[in-house]
Amino acid sequence: MKNSRTIWSRLLVLAVAAMAVFLTPSRALAQDKLHLKNGTVLTGTIVREVNGYVWFKVKSGDLEQEQFFKPDEITKVERDASRPAEDAAPAAAPEQKPSSKPRVSAGAPRAAIITLGEGGDKDMVGLFMTAKTLRDAIPLLEADGVETVVFRINSGGGALLEIQKLSDVIHNEYKPKFRVVAWIESAISAAAMTAHCIEEIYFMPEGNYGACTGWFGALQAVQGRELEEVLHMMEKISARGKRDPAIMRSMQIMEPLSCSIDANGDVHWYNNLEGQHVVNPKERILTFDAVQAAKYGFSKGTARDIDELGKLLGYTEVEWVGKTIPGVPYPVSRAEELQRKFREQTLSDQNKTREYLIQYNTSLAAARAAAPEERGKFIGKCRDALDKIKRMVRNNPNMALFQLGIAPDRFKDWVDEREEELRALSRR
Repeated sequence: MKNSRTIWSRLLVLAVAAMAVFLTPSRALAQDKLHLKNGTVLTGTIVREVNGYVWFKVKSGDLEQEQFFKPDEITKVERDASRPAEDAAPAAAPEQKPSSKPRVSAGAPRAAIITLGEGGDKDMVGLFMTAKTLRDAIPLLEADGVETVVFRINSGGGALLEIQKLSDVIHNEYKPKFRVVAWIESAISAAAMTAHCIEEIYFMPEGNYGACTGWFGALQAVQGRELEEVLHMMEKISARGKRDPAIMRSMQIMEPLSCSIDANGDVHWYNNLEGQHVVNPKERILTFDAVQAAKYGFSKGTARDIDELGKLLGYTEVEWVGKTIPGVPYPVSRAEELQRKFREQTLSDQNKTREYLIQYNTSLAAARAAAPEERGKFIGKCRDALDKIKRMVRNNPNMALFQLGIAPDRFKDWVDEREEELRALSRR
């Protein structure tokens, strides 16, 4: 009897498995199609759709890859008719422990704020805003399941040398993985040039954006060949952000800017005063405020807080990733915490660089003057100071240039020379 029950139980399992095979072949073979404006047609599976943004999984051989597409890249979405509509919806998130955050529905899009600059002492592009730190944040964003990255920008400008690097990281590494948005508190000069590759720009009510003039030395304006190179760089970056280069050109040099708005609401820009609206007169450098930016379609709207921003993004609900910190008006994600610690360490190193150099040089002089049996303790102090300098540059490679006057690619040679100097001294 026992054997009989065992046989029947096995047959039942096989029967259920067989039913699964016969009842679900269309789902196993279900294929959606995504038609792109460049003519490409992708076949795969829609993972998620949010307000026209599509996460699409494509299989090539044994490799599956999930890709992200914006509405302006898509001409048509074809869903497999044999697949129930709910298949395209994301699976419910696992049950979470109670928290003080407002509860959002399972499957709500996950977004994170990343600040670029804090204003005040921690806002300089190239020093407190670097491509390296943005790149380091990507694995943290991916691990936290972030889908939308909002760059909250508050910077008065900085180094031209970092703009292309920042633009490359945002355009080539962030955009393929996330919906990327800029939220402008203040973006002046190099900060505006950094944001310019982002298609979706929103302002805070007090936001300003522009004044992208270049200077060097004793406030001498960039001109001649150097100016032409910067103008050309920003033409290419404008194309990345799908913006007319006339806008940025008027922010860089005293060139007038006007625009006309056609019946479809499309804005056409001119580096003259012949358009319907004079945006920037002659003999002035353009800076947008929030009202102008929205009026002329440069921004997609104005938001004073993350609740208003979420609505402008088209989300009925959004889960802002991160923890609540008193005094910070948005949740602080791990990626944002990385930026904040980076800026804090950079400021500390900036203030202590002179101390590091004095410690090295005075200890070196003492070691040279000391008797051989006393020399070791001074060499040890030299090594301690050198280690602090190396940690400073490891945290922020641009500190080599800004604090030591050494090109970042020459810093290793400089360290090697100092270490050989100490080895030679210890052998004397």
